[in-house]
Amino acid sequence: MLNTLYSLCMHGTGSTTETAVHRYPTAAKRGLTESAPPNVETVYDALLHRERLEPDKTTMGRRRVLSVSQRPHDATGRPWTYFRLGDYEWLTYREIKRYTAALGAGLAHLGLSAGGRVAIYAPTSREWTLCMLACYSQALQVVTAYDTLGAEGLLHAVNEGEARVVFVKADQLPTVLRIAERMPRVQTVVYYRDAYGMPAAAHAALAALRALKRRVLAMDEVHAYGVASPRDAVVAGRDDTALVMYTSGTTGPPKGVLIAHGGLLAVCGAIHELVPSTIDYGRDHVLSYLPLSHVLAFFVETYCVYSGIRIGYGTPRTLTEESMEPGGLGDLRALRPAVMLGVPQVWNAMRATVLRQVARRPWAVQRLFHGAVALKTWLVQRGLPTGLLDAVVFRRTRQATGGRLKIAITGGAPVNARVQRFIAAAVCPMLHGYGLSEASGLVAVQLPGDASVANVGPPVPSVEMKLVDAPDAGYYARHGQGEVWVRGPSVFQGYLNDAELTRRTVTADGWLRTGDIGQWTPRGQLQIIDRRKNLVKLAHGEYVALEALEAAYSNSQYVANICVCADARMPRPCAVVNVDAAHLERWARDAGIAYVSPADLPTSHAFVQLVLCDLAEAARLNGLPRQEVLADICIDPVLWTPENGMLTAASKLRRADILRRNHSHVQEMYSRCGLL
Repeated sequence: MLNTLYSLCMHGTGSTTETAVHRYPTAAKRGLTESAPPNVETVYDALLHRERLEPDKTTMGRRRVLSVSQRPHDATGRPWTYFRLGDYEWLTYREIKRYTAALGAGLAHLGLSAGGRVAIYAPTSREWTLCMLACYSQALQVVTAYDTLGAEGLLHAVNEGEARVVFVKADQLPTVLRIAERMPRVQTVVYYRDAYGMPAAAHAALAALRALKRRVLAMDEVHAYGVASPRDAVVAGRDDTALVMYTSGTTGPPKGVLIAHGGLLAVCGAIHELVPSTIDYGRDHVLSYLPLSHVLAFFVETYCVYSGIRIGYGTPRTLTEESMEPGGLGDLRALRPAVMLGVPQVWNAMRATVLRQVARRPWAVQRLFHGAVALKTWLVQRGLPTGLLDAVVFRRTRQATGGRLKIAITGGAPVNARVQRFIAAAVCPMLHGYGLSEASGLVAVQLPGDASVANVGPPVPSVEMKLVDAPDAGYYARHGQGEVWVRGPSVFQGYLNDAELTRRTVTADGWLRTGDIGQWTPRGQLQIIDRRKNLVKLAHGEYVALEALEAAYSNSQYVANICVCADARMPRPCAVVNVDAAHLERWARDAGIAYVSPADLPTSHAFVQLVLCDLAEAARLNGLPRQEVLADICIDPVLWTPENGMLTAASKLRRADILRRNHSHVQEMYSRCGLL
């Protein structure tokens, strides 16, 4: 695909302030994709379409939690939770249709009618998707709320979204109880639980909610209402709202994004044109473990329901054997998926794990492995076969993910080019996608067979795209750069209760201003340079792109995560580096750094310099100019997670919170740089 043009310029478009409009080649010839074939226009239609074609085909596999135990981690000694899980259990499309029709009728029995809203506040699971489909069987709308948002985040989504029913996992009943009296519209809470039972706190919360005169029902009870009193399906139209999706905002309260059924199915139709022939719709699996409250996971789930690719559910904690009882398989090896989604943090961790394992092998084996990575990258870029390397050198790394992965898809933030090449060599081809809630998920993605890196591919067939001058950030269309604007049937309906923000975000002629800065490659692929709000001017007048730098520095073995900080006082950026405390002692020992306690290492001058030197090497390998090489760092040894508030539910940095938690160390770092 070395000479392929990935997108085409539309004749007669473009001006001095904006590039020509780009479309995927098929969309340039016959128009934008508006639905999934054959004219499937709503999410529930997608289920009915697949059930008509293959009623007895199985999908939506889940593993029952048989037991949970807590004890010190086998390797680090830290408190850890271990799981014993059953085998995957599957449903047929006929069973899914029957169950969701009854569950939807049960929701209607509770007093909900077309256009009513149900808030789903639960982790990714089969129950999440069944509840969603049940809502759509009665033309109800789904309000999504990340299960990591906490009580205040749920309260905001439920009250602003005007949900009348909240659907939760039993573990979250205590959270619902804390805010129950501040959710006046919510009279019903529906819950589901694991096979091994409910925590004691959940039982207590259930009783307390009932004492507050709230109706609390198990999912199976609502289903039983529907079985006893069946109702005809009430299917929404393509222009009806399917989702009120609350974005995981990095600042301020989340915004409610209104997404129509037609927008989601336009994206499904676009994906359907791009899926490679190597995917076997009858047998291949997608591992679903990312939050379904995030648009990336949601639209992929919708596409799987429509297309027949089998969905197997997992959790971040049980992907590998690390949290499994002895002899148990993690979700990856139990399911053996063909497709896996991930955010950059997942791929960075996967690469770091493989490299740690390789570093323990003899010197000759290490050289063989790294040489094989370089050789395979060279072969793939030239379209040459790599089967021998896969069978001999990379067999173990491929087996760790189940041995059947055909495609890894990354999104949510920029992925480091070296990480992308490494995963493509050691595991399977990686495709970089780009999307946002305001465009129903996906607007650009690399195509199968494209071995290039540092781009997100062409616009998908459901949208057209152009770049518009961003003079405040120094980007101009005449240089092939600018803010990314998107138009097409997948663009959202607006922000809930915020007409002014909607007006500022979508132009009168339908162009969505994404806030991202991009540029075109000579072959029509889009490169995302950074978020417009994350471009910072340094003391010498040059701009630096914070997210792009974070992607470059994530290549360091010491980086679990990194927050680059810069302002107009600084000639070069600094950073707060998040390291995994579990590896501190080994790194210090390998480097010959003396210490009294591992707790001293994050502030040890010698250890900080060790990490800073490795980051300088990452800068060199990524070709960063001098003004983008970090001047100094401070280290945070407590891993950043959504649960401790350092990341959003979509694993994006909460910069202000990170800097606030590390305030004293950041001030010391700035002082060393002469800024204070």
